[in-house]
Amino acid sequence: MVRKTLIAVAATAALFCLSSVAFAQTVDEVVAKNLAAKGGLEKLKAIQTLRSTGSMSAQGQSVTMTIMSKRPNLSRQEITMGPQTMVMAFDGTNARMINPMVSPTPVDMPAEQIEMIKDQSDIDGPLIDYKTKGSTIELVGIEMIDGKKAFHLRISRKTLPAQDVYLDGVTYLETKVSTTVPGSGVIETQFGDYRTVEGMTMPYSIKTVAAGMTLNEMKLEKIEVNVKLEDAIFKIK
Repeated sequence: MVRKTLIAVAATAALFCLSSVAFAQTVDEVVAKNLAAKGGLEKLKAIQTLRSTGSMSAQGQSVTMTIMSKRPNLSRQEITMGPQTMVMAFDGTNARMINPMVSPTPVDMPAEQIEMIKDQSDIDGPLIDYKTKGSTIELVGIEMIDGKKAFHLRISRKTLPAQDVYLDGVTYLETKVSTTVPGSGVIETQFGDYRTVEGMTMPYSIKTVAAGMTLNEMKLEKIEVNVKLEDAIFKIK
């Protein structure tokens, strides 16, 4: 009985210590360390375009893909399997898609997805200028993920579902982001294999998980910063 009591007290003390460490730092201090770990706010905001190339595996199949982004919120994805390439593009207002396996004719993407596509096209991500974007962030505390400490931030956004962002307790880099998507449940994005790209730290491994099952996993081969991307490529006519 005494042994069990001592174990319980030790566990409680450990949780108290974790909470104390978490709240010894403010939200803005944790966010600032995250941005510093990724290369610093000045470098991050100097990014005008991004082009990432690599492969993605899903349901036993592997495809090659190219993801392009341009400020303020333009994006284009090309997914190639064999001789066919599916294209999704957002020009800041309209989102269209060509799926040659269905039809060669471009189609508009559902209106309810536009806001999420616009959010995903934001090069800065949810932490940079979060107050200007109308978001609020709560420092929930420190949690253990795969045996490692992680800062748990909860981001409440104006027109989109809340996000739970977990930052590594040592590096302050994102380990995963969980989003509750209406009609789809909780979608978890896991980040890893961080590498340095022109003085900035970026993930080369991105896995999407739902209900404990891996939906897809991206392995990037190359990330290019500030390459020339014409606005026209973000429009599908």
